[in-house]
Amino acid sequence: MAVASLAAASFISLASASASAKGPEDWAVEFIDNAVVNEWGNDPDCFVNWDDPDQSKAWTGSTKAACFFTLSLQKAMGYTQQDIYAMWGKNSPTSDYYFQLVKTSPKVGATPSGFETFFRRVERAVDIQKGDVFTIGEVRGETGITYAGHTMIITGAPQEILPQINPRYSGTKQYAVPIADSTSSSHGCSEGQYRDSRWSGPCTGGYMEPGAGTGYVRVYTDSLSGVLLGYTWSVTSSQTSYYSPSTRPYRIGRLFKLPDPIPTDPPPPPP
Repeated sequence: MAVASLAAASFISLASASASAKGPEDWAVEFIDNAVVNEWGNDPDCFVNWDDPDQSKAWTGSTKAACFFTLSLQKAMGYTQQDIYAMWGKNSPTSDYYFQLVKTSPKVGATPSGFETFFRRVERAVDIQKGDVFTIGEVRGETGITYAGHTMIITGAPQEILPQINPRYSGTKQYAVPIADSTSSSHGCSEGQYRDSRWSGPCTGGYMEPGAGTGYVRVYTDSLSGVLLGYTWSVTSSQTSYYSPSTRPYRIGRLFKLPDPIPTDPPPPPP
């Protein structure tokens, strides 16, 4: 999937920036904390302006899940659309495309078997780190795509949930994973330990503001091996919220050996 050519089409709007010491998760949270315009649903015209010199545009954005991650990665690495295309063959990969990249990546510590995806697959909850990417693949039914997938940026280490919360399954452990994403479906509400920043009011009778925000998802692991199993969209007690890998596939990936930005300066003059 990684190619060296550049597509003419443009799907992400972000000016080139210098690479920073902060990761995409840090830039995502910084936007969420400071946003004055934080809209959802205008893909493919996805954009984010961080602390822009033009203060009329500062801290404004319109995003969806996958492009919010892509823009945050561009900001952190000083990438342009050209860099994203050179790595992954698309200016603005979809959530399912990111899922496929992570799915075909070697696990953390393994030797790559083919082309470089710039991801390594995380297989155990205890190995999840800040900056990892939670990717969910698309789901197809008899009438076509029933779920388009989703992308979340993990913002911290997982926390084992004790005591466990429904749905509970014998032989498993549960972990709360803090994330940042752009969505119209909240990861919980505003009460308790595992809150969604987009929720206003009480859990019963409140409402969510779609867009970029923070929250928690829950992952399940085999209690002996620690290998990841299914997940739930939030850490909320429920009897029916569990997604198995067969009903809604997901993979967690770690960005790996990202290349330097492609030089944008003109070549030197001839001698």
